[in-house]
Amino acid sequence: MVVASLIVLFRGHNLPGGGFIGGLLAGGGIVIYVMAFYSHPLLAKTIRYVAPLRVIGLILALGSGLIGIVAGQSFLHAQWFELDIPMMGSLAVNTPLIFDVGVYLTVIGVMVMMILLLMEDRRWS
Repeated sequence: MVVASLIVLFRGHNLPGGGFIGGLLAGGGIVIYVMAFYSHPLLAKTIRYVAPLRVIGLILALGSGLIGIVAGQSFLHAQWFELDIPMMGSLAVNTPLIFDVGVYLTVIGVMVMMILLLMEDRRWS
């Protein structure tokens, strides 16, 4: 499900999909994995590692909007960049993709945290 969520995330700019739907798919995959192999240490580790994704995603989404202001345009105005990566060549990056990745991470963090915190009170094993 996580691989399918990445496909949906990256095809969502010009076709249906994107960060929100991809985040729901990835979050669902993580929750199903935790439910299948449930143990309290696994639940605690998953919550600890997924919790920062909420903040990182919000920072990415907000930062992608601020790039437009820094460039002298309006908030969330799309900008395109060429990054030269050693031994790989150039990579085209745009702010809508950065925004989608931010939404993706935020949705994963919020969804997984809500469901796993509700699971924490129940006896699943």
